[in-house]
Amino acid sequence: MRIVNLMLAKGRGGLESMAVRYHEALVAEGFEVMSIGHAKGLLAEKVKPEQFARLNSGFTGDPLAALTLGRLAKRFKADLIIAHGNRAIALAGHALAGWGGRTLGVVHNFRFKPGLTKLRAAIAVSPAVQAAITARYPRLETHLLENFTPLVMHPVKTFPLDAPRIGSLGRLHVNKGFDVLIRAAGLLRDRGTEVSLLIAGDGPEKAALEALIGELKVQDRVTLAGWIEPPHDFLASLDLFVLSSRVEPFGLVVAEAMAAGVPIVSTRIDGPRHILQDGELATLIPPEDPQALAGALEAIMNDWPPVLDRACHAQAHALETYGLIAGQTRLKSLINQFEPEN
Repeated sequence: MRIVNLMLAKGRGGLESMAVRYHEALVAEGFEVMSIGHAKGLLAEKVKPEQFARLNSGFTGDPLAALTLGRLAKRFKADLIIAHGNRAIALAGHALAGWGGRTLGVVHNFRFKPGLTKLRAAIAVSPAVQAAITARYPRLETHLLENFTPLVMHPVKTFPLDAPRIGSLGRLHVNKGFDVLIRAAGLLRDRGTEVSLLIAGDGPEKAALEALIGELKVQDRVTLAGWIEPPHDFLASLDLFVLSSRVEPFGLVVAEAMAAGVPIVSTRIDGPRHILQDGELATLIPPEDPQALAGALEAIMNDWPPVLDRACHAQAHALETYGLIAGQTRLKSLINQFEPEN
């Protein structure tokens, strides 16, 4: 089967990374794949030139871009388009592209648009996203395919000998709740609890977070480390990983931290709650609550053995469920359901 993998964003978030993973997984499973995306996007950077075609869309529903997409897909003799994100979904479903009935739209978050209903089917990255799609568009065929990535296994952490090294990683966006994590670090300082906090990532909230660090006077214990890629060694260097997000439809970094053998504290929200089996594999706290986060961190530092034991179970679950081979197998099985009739 010949598949177009379409993603038009040029950022470096989860959607962009998963579009690359889909390309790699489809190729590994024997499909003929052409990825189409922004000339300065992650697909352009990561995909072999002979397997990539650039397409810059001026705006959502750009008719010229829709015509170009239609021509590219036709020239490739595509059987199916997999579209990641609202802009790609709108373009593939555009009447001038003519591919809506042969497009699967991958829905990575809760901000999906009505254009999704013009496609053959939707792919949801988590049960919560699938439930949201079904609630809004009950007649749309929807499939669940959780995110996956090459997971790197490290030995599960031991007791920290010095001040625990706490870390987080993600796009510096208000949804990630890094401000809550920084405030929790300030509370720990006020209580006399020694920790160091590293936040890896870049994004629009960087200046605001830097200002907050200065306001709370925690420059000696909080560091914005910038974008780190690949994340595996950074995660393995931590004593504890924190996901403080306000919104997280999936949260692949949680699975990466699990594989790295790092104990986890996470907000009790849709994606991470599912990955962490409703708290069986990590400590869950309410979002928007620096006090609860600081309290959870203190509790862990006072009683490490059960936390490290859970990290062992979490690692095994992540490798079995969210690793690349498991994801490739699930993706191939799903795509084969849409194999064209000869």
